[in-house]
This record gives sequence, structure tokens and C-alpha cells, in this order.
Amino acid sequence: MVSKTSLTESVRGQRVDEVRAGLAERPELLGHRDERGRGWLHLACSVPGTPVAMADLLLGLGLGLDDAAFTEGTWRATPLWFAVARGQNFALAEHLLTLGCNPNYSLFAAAWNEDRATIRLLLEHGADIEEGADRGDTPLLGAVGWSKFGPAEELLLGGANPNAQDKKGRTALHLMLAKGSAAEHFAMFVRAGARGDVPDAEGRTVVEMLWRKRDAVWKGIAEGLAS
Repeated sequence: MVSKTSLTESVRGQRVDEVRAGLAERPELLGHRDERGRGWLHLACSVPGTPVAMADLLLGLGLGLDDAAFTEGTWRATPLWFAVARGQNFALAEHLLTLGCNPNYSLFAAAWNEDRATIRLLLEHGADIEEGADRGDTPLLGAVGWSKFGPAEELLLGGANPNAQDKKGRTALHLMLAKGSAAEHFAMFVRAGARGDVPDAEGRTVVEMLWRKRDAVWKGIAEGLAS
């Protein structure tokens, strides 16, 4: 007889026909959640390479397109998030978005994975590029904090606010200065319209801090920010 364990193995093994037969035999298992709150669709989306057919089977049986495995405040671990963050499955993410799932909650994960194509995909489907701004965080600030400058560039190209501030009033420029990021990354933000006169919670501006550096490159960046 089909069990939760055998069905889990079938989902992880991407064996669509086995999952179909197993749930037909024991339909009461459809609503099963594991200790982390994940249902079959969340689990399927978390496995790299899961085919679209698996998602369609589970959705067709009634599992929710936007159901959350767990939440943190307003953030939700949806099937799309699992496809982006865990499965890193562009085709499946695109399929879920085409079906009309909520495009939010996944930009941070795409930035962490340095997945520029998925960042573009999420934004094309209406993801909030400033998600988390109300709690002092945005995908752009997250990318800079992780030194993921490829994703940061993609978010800037997508229209992210280069002057967003975290809970301590720090902009991406403040964060980069504290981390000792390369001058080329500062230049990228200057081109995107970043301002150096935004004070953090302690009243410090990036321009003031850059002027204290002796290197001509940094002074040139300070001049660009001040102009």
C-alpha cells in the first residue's frame, strides 16, 4: 500500500505516474504536510528538475497555487518560492507564473542564487521590486549585503530604488563602503542615480566618508555623487 514515505520518494524522484497512482489509491494523503509544513506541491517544486507535469498533476488534484508551507510576517513560502529558492527551476517557475501565481516573495531568493534570468522573469510578471521596504530591507539591499553584484545590477536595471534605506538608515552605498566593496560597484550605483548625501541613522553620508579617502579613484566617485 502507498505510504507517506513511498509517496515522498515518488515526488522526489519525479515519477509523475507513481504519484498519480498513489494519490488515486489513497486520496486522503493529498492534504499531507510534513514537519516543515510542506505539501506535495512544495516538495515537488523544491526538487531540481521537477517537470511541469508533476505540478500540473498536483494542482489538478486541488493543491493551491499560492498555498504557503510556512510564513514569516507577511512573507510566504509558496510553491513559486520553492521552485526559485530550492529547485532553481526556471521552467517550472515560469509555468507557475503563467498559471497566475503570486509573483512576490521570491526576489530575495533569486538574488541569493545569482539568478538574473529569474529576477527578470519575476519582474516581468509583476513582482514588487521594493518588497520588504516597510521592514527596512529590499531585494537590492539584500543583494548588496551578500555582495551579489550581478543580481544588484539586474535589480537596478529593473527599476529598483538605488537609495532605499535599511533599518539603520543605510543605503546600498553605506553598505558597500562598510564592506570595502570595489570602486566599480560604487560606479554602477552612481550611474543608476544613487545619492551620496543621504544620511544614515547616525547622520553620516557616503560623500563625507569618501572625501576622507586619499585615493584619487574614491575622490572621483565622491565628486560624481556630489554633482
